[in-house]
Amino acid sequence: MKPSVRAAAALLILTLVSCTALPVVHEAAPPAFTVLFFNDLHGHLRPFSVNTDRGKTEVGGIARLATLVNTIRAENAQAGAKTILLIAGDILQGTPMSTTFKGEADLACFNRMGVDAAVIGNHEFDFGLDNFLRLQEQASFPFLSANIVYRETGRLLARPHVWIPISQGVRLAVIGVTTRDLTTSTSPGNIAGLAVLDPTRSAVDALGRLSPGEPVILLSHCRHQTDRHTAGAMPRLAAIIGGHDQILLSPHQRSGNVPIFQAFEKGRYLGRLDFQVDTDTGQARLIRSSYIPVTADIPADREVAAIVDHYAGRMDARFNRIIGRAAVFLDGERERIRWEETNLGNFVTDVMRRHTGAQVALVNAGSLRASIDRGDITVADVYRAMPYANELVTIDLPGKALQAALDRSARGRRLEEDGGFLHVSGVHFTIADGRAQRIMLSPDRRPLDPEATYRVAITDFLYAGGDGYMVFRDRPAVRTGLTLRELVVDTIGHQKVITDRIEGRIRREPPP
Repeated sequence: MKPSVRAAAALLILTLVSCTALPVVHEAAPPAFTVLFFNDLHGHLRPFSVNTDRGKTEVGGIARLATLVNTIRAENAQAGAKTILLIAGDILQGTPMSTTFKGEADLACFNRMGVDAAVIGNHEFDFGLDNFLRLQEQASFPFLSANIVYRETGRLLARPHVWIPISQGVRLAVIGVTTRDLTTSTSPGNIAGLAVLDPTRSAVDALGRLSPGEPVILLSHCRHQTDRHTAGAMPRLAAIIGGHDQILLSPHQRSGNVPIFQAFEKGRYLGRLDFQVDTDTGQARLIRSSYIPVTADIPADREVAAIVDHYAGRMDARFNRIIGRAAVFLDGERERIRWEETNLGNFVTDVMRRHTGAQVALVNAGSLRASIDRGDITVADVYRAMPYANELVTIDLPGKALQAALDRSARGRRLEEDGGFLHVSGVHFTIADGRAQRIMLSPDRRPLDPEATYRVAITDFLYAGGDGYMVFRDRPAVRTGLTLRELVVDTIGHQKVITDRIEGRIRREPPP
């Protein structure tokens, strides 16, 4: 599915349960095993609202998802079929609960749900390596990755694969691989000492160590194009279950004979794959697939809901505090904020520039993760929009280096949804032919001077080279000691009403 039609497709799928039907052999026979999966939960344990053509609709919620899992498990148990639950990465980062408890609440829910395995996503390190290792200890299931290693020793950080028994004498092998975007999509300090190997080569190597007579699924947190490439190198895979792009692959894609799946994001859908095993070859054959919407009419599992309520009670008093009001919708929708100027990006960068006195402020779109609706603004709203505790930093940057940074911002294609796209304050420019052109500095629209030096406000994530911005690294910097998120909370509290709009700071030629 193209990201540009994500919203329309999401509305359509609210009315669909089975999105993909495959020819079924022996329709009345139960599958030998069922794989259930979700990806890119990003801390969304509680239900949340989305905008549709019908108005606001409540979706998601880990306790509702648990109900679906338990229902399918019970049905399969009666039919003598195994049920396997997998997570395709990025459990962390995106909600106040995730930020507050750093994944502890999520793991408590997953353990109760009986997750069988999860692949390591790039955002699993957003609170540091030590925090991930604590989560790994807390988990009652294995985290997988065949391609994350300790740089000095080459030793794997986690298990490359896991075997899951299906029936007498039959077991499923699940291999995990992680995107190489890990090296640029989290703060470099979070993964110091780690390296990410080529996911396709690592998956092939892991497959070579498995018995040829058992079914294998690749659990991937890589881009879809990487999954397609990997499928071409591993034609014996029963399926690839993916993540990272946060798209709904419906209908599912195929590369050769390998079907590839991805179940959107934030627990809005539960993927289901039903397989039969060829008793002669030991290989699994996909007989049907579906994506099940997680909607408000699904009752919450009481045990999982109790876990969520416990953690929510510990944090709600602080985060439900109203700090101001948005007179306009502050647009942080992924398909726009990673491609074009939005009023949320303008508001945040203006806050950065005013506070520091810098001439220019820059923030990467990937650090702005949600919109803020018109109406009262709570601390929780800001934390949803800005889940990262990035410190505000200022540097003195030559004009030619600022040009290079804006060129990096301009290079992404729309379908890539590039988190490195920059929102700006104090500068106007046009994107044409993959470069930043006609760069003008505010307030008098003076052209950028390649030889001049400009005071620029950025985050410590960008300063460390995040999203590939090596142009900022190793320059003298002033660390403010203030997280941008808390500065935004304080600014809203003092300003009270937010009215920011799009001003033509970033234009594209030709217009999209």
